[in-house]
Amino acid sequence: MLIAAVGTVITAGAQTSFDAAKLFEEELNGTARYVGMGGAMSALGNDMSVISHNPAGIAAYHKSEVNATLSGFGTSVETSPFSSESHEILGYDGYTTYYSGNDKSDIGMDLDNLSFVVCGNEGDHGYVNFGFSYRRLLNLDKTLTFYESFNDANNDEIWCDFEDHQKNKVKSFDFNISYNAKDLFYFGITLGLLSTDTWSEGYIMDYYAKAPEGVNQKYKLNAAKMNTATGNGWNVAAGMIVRPIQPLRLGVAVKSPTWFRQEMGYSDVMFAHNLTEYNDPDKFESYTDYSISSPLSLNLSAGFTIGKTALGVEYENHFVERASLSVGNKRMSGQGAIDYKDYSTLSCGIEQNIGKLSLRAGYNTTSPMIREDALVYLGDSEFNAGTNGELGRLDFQTERLGRVRNFTLGLGYCSAVDESDSQFYIDVAYIHTNRQNGFNLNQYDDDIDIDYITKKDKLMVTMGWCF
Repeated sequence: MLIAAVGTVITAGAQTSFDAAKLFEEELNGTARYVGMGGAMSALGNDMSVISHNPAGIAAYHKSEVNATLSGFGTSVETSPFSSESHEILGYDGYTTYYSGNDKSDIGMDLDNLSFVVCGNEGDHGYVNFGFSYRRLLNLDKTLTFYESFNDANNDEIWCDFEDHQKNKVKSFDFNISYNAKDLFYFGITLGLLSTDTWSEGYIMDYYAKAPEGVNQKYKLNAAKMNTATGNGWNVAAGMIVRPIQPLRLGVAVKSPTWFRQEMGYSDVMFAHNLTEYNDPDKFESYTDYSISSPLSLNLSAGFTIGKTALGVEYENHFVERASLSVGNKRMSGQGAIDYKDYSTLSCGIEQNIGKLSLRAGYNTTSPMIREDALVYLGDSEFNAGTNGELGRLDFQTERLGRVRNFTLGLGYCSAVDESDSQFYIDVAYIHTNRQNGFNLNQYDDDIDIDYITKKDKLMVTMGWCF
């Protein structure tokens, strides 16, 4: 199955590359120990959060375990600073002012992780472990605002106001079986079942301070849109870890694409009004079921332990350049690989044990998956473009996912240092995330590019019991 998956391409009906990219992202999340080390634990193993990155890491367990992770978080958006410039917009040679606003979401709490592993009886040659993990792969909630004003050729002022609110949530339920061969070789395979829920709502409004010719009053031009998608998916991952010398572990794993089945709804409306009188709005609505598969992933990792110190480093590459989108058997010429580029995640972390306490720190970064010159194309799908003269899908802005950086710290307490005894432990981790994104706003045939950073601060607590 994994070999066959190498040649798999993304297949989707009635959407765009930018819709699909919302399902490809994965936040640094899991147990507090895993996050505290920046996620660099695939070769070290012995943590349920590596279950889908390198399933062989579950074989490193020598005892059964159950744990749960709670988190509290807050998200803010920092956009480009105030900027002004003079340029030409449809012949309007005026002074233009751009303002990108900041918006902060409410602080929230979530169950980020719930997992257990059942450790088999150790034999002469090895033993088998079984594991299960629930984990939030993505939990984003952000609002972005933009304001623009300029004067037209008659020195009349025109204002533009824009807002976009997004919620993207992806959950994973992973089932693992792994084998430990005398703590020299570890093998594992994981089946992942995913649940997705993405939603966005936005509007753009133009306000003309002076009515154009033929209109007796001031007027506004409005457009609003909503995009929702829910569904399920599944994937398979297989991996191994070797221990050439006692302190060193080397890991390799392959994860298949995630095959999603989604139900998508899209609606938008465009209308104008002068004070109290509205014209008949142009509306567009469409709903469809579609299939999509995310990129194949390759994970390479190394772990080193000496005394009470553990070091981990990890590289994971996602081969998204092989992607394409299709409606039925028809390939969408303007979507898929033309918009994507292969992206990777690099992680490193350290853990220092001092008696019953553990200190941790880590760094994790993911490169951009969307090309800088990528723009949404709505002309090769009836769902996107509309039929029989319909208005069709608007998408007055295009969002590009940029580089993600995570900085982490962690602290742990374990009730017993000797692994032969039952252990209760509690771990705490802090993570600061910077997402460098950008969006392109198509206004008056003038493409406005705005860079912004989504910042997320999160505190996590994991409690567990080894027995």
